[in-house]
Amino acid sequence: MEDVREEDRGILAPCGILCLGCDIHIGEGVEAAKQLKKIWEGWNMEDLGPLLGLRLKGIQSTLKTLNKYIDMNKRGNCPGCSQGAPMANACGIALCVKSKGYWTCAECDDYNPDSDSPCPHSKEGVVPTSDSSKMMKIISARYSGNTIENLKRCREIGYSDFINEAQEKVKNGWRTWQVVSRDMLFTEATKK
Repeated sequence: MEDVREEDRGILAPCGILCLGCDIHIGEGVEAAKQLKKIWEGWNMEDLGPLLGLRLKGIQSTLKTLNKYIDMNKRGNCPGCSQGAPMANACGIALCVKSKGYWTCAECDDYNPDSDSPCPHSKEGVVPTSDSSKMMKIISARYSGNTIENLKRCREIGYSDFINEAQEKVKNGWRTWQVVSRDMLFTEATKK
């Protein structure tokens, strides 16, 4: 990890999520929400919307949701798990990687990206997010295997070259939401 500059450490999460293209990290969604709220309020959509076939309750509900979403970001954009994101304190993967002094799972000899269960570090009886193995499965499924491919690529070419590739990829329009599964993975995992 010596070849990774401090300012680049928020680019990739320990599990392989490419934070550089994550909306929670870059804030494009919040800016879009602010813009939509400004437009709807400027147009007084509550008055005009019903004439356009929109339900008043739907307009009010949407504005309320936009306000909540915007307010959630008052703390600022997520810095990334490696840079102190609050979620990293409860994530089994982030805690495991940090305890070993690694940046990502790619550095761990036990991590096997070609296995159905890439992370063998399982803790029975804990919530899925605290268990590295279970969390790796959830994250991999949520991001359609993209996280595993990112970690493989880090092993193949090293962090410095991966960062360069990632920066180019995001510059050309790639975002993490483009690979996110429509399955309710976290919802299902936390029901159990």
